[in-house]
Amino acid sequence: MKYFAEYIVGRNGPIEVFMQPQNPQLIAEELARKLTSPGYLDGARRFAVVVWALPDGTTHMDDVPESSPARATYIQCGGSTKAMSVEIRATHEDDSYEHYAVAREPIADPDAWTTVTWDNGNPEPFSLRLHPEEVFTGEQAAPVFRAYIEAGALPPTELLRRLDV
Repeated sequence: MKYFAEYIVGRNGPIEVFMQPQNPQLIAEELARKLTSPGYLDGARRFAVVVWALPDGTTHMDDVPESSPARATYIQCGGSTKAMSVEIRATHEDDSYEHYAVAREPIADPDAWTTVTWDNGNPEPFSLRLHPEEVFTGEQAAPVFRAYIEAGALPPTELLRRLDV
């Protein structure tokens, strides 16, 4: 059975850190409920979700060495059910990685930008600059999370914009 770690973040810091000894389909369904529920991912009380697939034979994040690429390979979103970013980080054995912003469709105008903001507990809201095609609703993000969780699948290359982070 594949195990996953999930991390939920809100303006007061981490809210939930727990392991889910369930199959990938159940994890994907639970994440879809969280991503699409307006009362859950509200951009303040809760504004980010991060999911890691734990290495085979591992049932808890504490069992994954700090230096393991599995700790730095994940899918995440930030914002609210109405407007969020989706990002994927793939880390390799040599500690190199690619970090991507995901788009719903190919970028139509590379000079067009918009902002997604959320209340991360600082005096000013956190702002993330994205192309309009990189802004998701929870309904639009759920299938991206599902494909990543169930099959380890990345979106097509034309929907990934590499970020220098």
